[in-house]
Amino acid sequence: MGAALGQIDGFFCAGEMQRIWDKDWLVNEHCSCGDPILSCSHWAGVFREVIGDYDAHLARRIRRARNSVVRLYGLPRLLAAQSLSELPAAVQDYVSLTERLYHVIQRHTGCNVIVDTSKYPTYSYLLRLAPSLDMRVVHLVRDARAVAYSWQRVKSYPTAKGMRYMERHTAPRSAAAWNVLNGLADLLWERNTAHYRLIRYEDFVAHPRHTFQAMLDLAGEPQAVPPLVGDDVLDIRSHHIIAGNANRFQTGRVRLRMDAEWQNQLGRLDAAIVTVLTFPLLRKYGYPAFGAVALPSQSQAPVVTPSSSAPPQL
Repeated sequence: MGAALGQIDGFFCAGEMQRIWDKDWLVNEHCSCGDPILSCSHWAGVFREVIGDYDAHLARRIRRARNSVVRLYGLPRLLAAQSLSELPAAVQDYVSLTERLYHVIQRHTGCNVIVDTSKYPTYSYLLRLAPSLDMRVVHLVRDARAVAYSWQRVKSYPTAKGMRYMERHTAPRSAAAWNVLNGLADLLWERNTAHYRLIRYEDFVAHPRHTFQAMLDLAGEPQAVPPLVGDDVLDIRSHHIIAGNANRFQTGRVRLRMDAEWQNQLGRLDAAIVTVLTFPLLRKYGYPAFGAVALPSQSQAPVVTPSSSAPPQL
């Protein structure tokens, strides 16, 4: 969805921006255009303006500040903070740097909306404290069994050190991560109805045009054209996604279809383990314990509302 939104005029998909300060990420990873991040025609200028030359020691300090509130052990501190000034100075510096990074991206791309596909709800909850960012959160959820099966697949993508194989998870670990991330999204954002919406993967696949148009309307871009050919084919051209799923390196036309392979390929024991461990949230999101997902007639599209001072992130 992020890559598709990034094809719309006025939108730019940056990828999972929370990850860029991970150890050696900026020096080892490739942009989705195929170039190393710091040599990319887009990102080289952005990071040169924001941090100058890459400094591993600076990246380590930024990473520590980020982790102190974004990781689970920082949740009490994050929940208690009602303003940026209530957080440690290092965290304030991290938020200010991130805020500046988004503004530089906006200036370099001329976009109105930045699509940030970061998966940690605590990251977006922290950035709500940035004064010039207009934050809107789309909580994209998928059946936990399908997610568990996806994490068992072998996936790879190119880096500066050769092909990187993505980490694979056991069924219990996938279920635990699914519970934590979705539970945190509910805890932190669910009550903020003006800034948060839930959308299921299955609903997006069933009604992509409706979902796109609703997002464009609420973003103040009702005349923008979704990247659809017909009703169910995405037209993904070149882009500059800095981090995310291995499929970010794929471009071209993609037909949207329900990926239900997990129903036949996920082992019965793994399916049972994931179902038991995630049952409360499965039920909350409308997923049955057994059988295929019953799709509604229309999807509830996420809300995105732009600000005049700075682009929001999704």
